[in-house]
Amino acid sequence: MSQDAISRLATLLSQLSVDAKHIDAINKQKKSHYYLKYEPMFDEKLFPIVSSDYIDYVKYAQQRLTHLQKLLKNKQDEFSDALLQELESQIVSLITAIKANQSRHNDSEYRLDRRKRLQGQRQTKQFKKQTKSILQPVNQIYAKLNETRGFELRLMQMLTDKELELKQCKAKDSSRLQMEVLTLHQRLGRCRKAITDIEKQIELSEKRRV
Repeated sequence: MSQDAISRLATLLSQLSVDAKHIDAINKQKKSHYYLKYEPMFDEKLFPIVSSDYIDYVKYAQQRLTHLQKLLKNKQDEFSDALLQELESQIVSLITAIKANQSRHNDSEYRLDRRKRLQGQRQTKQFKKQTKSILQPVNQIYAKLNETRGFELRLMQMLTDKELELKQCKAKDSSRLQMEVLTLHQRLGRCRKAITDIEKQIELSEKRRV
């Protein structure tokens, strides 16, 4: 391996260092870059480091070049040939990645915009749902109240009938009827809670209409 080859790699990495610093400075001004910070730029077999800055990868390659020079000095040709191939792959990948930087960020910006649109749609739907609830005509709420009160009356009548039946029943039927009475009491309790909630809703709607 000639010294010219080493000099060529050193020149390429020197220029890449300038390009990387320039691109990194631009990227830091982009909101979309935030969403790329934790996405690996390169395969871990190519670069065993993880960074959102190109300059860190250039510095790593420069360190490997220094190691390559030491191997050559010590006549360790077998190791130096393998390291040379690794360095060439790293440099080519860096050049390609820097050229594709804008496309990479365009994709990130699209995902960021899409996320904002989806979030906006969810907020709009939630607002419409809340507005619909607030602006629901009071007469509809009163209709619901009347319906629920009617259901309360029917439950009370059913409960009265069932309790009378329990008093007059034979011993073998008492357990079943006691369970039915208990169930009706529970249904009546839920019904009355619903009436209270509707009355509060009416009160709130009336206050907002004032």
